[in-house]
Amino acid sequence: MRVVSIVGGPVPYREALAARLVDRGWRVTTDPPSDAERSSTVVVHYCDSESAWAAAEIAAASDVLGVVAVIMTLDRTLYRRALAAGAGVVHHDTSTEIMAQVIESAGHGEALVPMHVARQLVTEPDPADATGAAALTALESGLLRGVIDGETVVSLAERFHFSERTIRRRLQSAYLKLGVDDRTGAIRLVERDGLFG
Repeated sequence: MRVVSIVGGPVPYREALAARLVDRGWRVTTDPPSDAERSSTVVVHYCDSESAWAAAEIAAASDVLGVVAVIMTLDRTLYRRALAAGAGVVHHDTSTEIMAQVIESAGHGEALVPMHVARQLVTEPDPADATGAAALTALESGLLRGVIDGETVVSLAERFHFSERTIRRRLQSAYLKLGVDDRTGAIRLVERDGLFG
């Protein structure tokens, strides 16, 4: 059974969201996922403090089905932070219907972003991204090197001891940091700029 673990947030909203998710076939809890449930759990974190952000980023790097970061302000750097961590992201004022769609998407390894935020992320350069490969984590760099060498997601998962879903999520994070859409874009960028020279 698919599980949603909601961490934080106002009780009335959580209850309304839980009712909507139960109707869609999810089991909803406020407890952290057990080891047996991790691979079928989407964790929703209300990121209203630095410790909540840290917990969301740790969850995104773990082997849960998906993570959704709920942010309190419409700040593109917070959207970037969540997406770079491999989490879906949504503003706290989002309707329960849209939130349920975001959770469903996170469960499929996808991230829904409001159109106005997506436009900002695409059109406004972020000075912090000027570092290119330097902004990548060691895992992301290793995965990109493997992709460039022609390794598959399956072989990367075996080599790095993560699930295929986690590898895909971390690759998406690396692609976002590099400003490319996919494996092909990453290979072109590396060949053009010699990032791992």
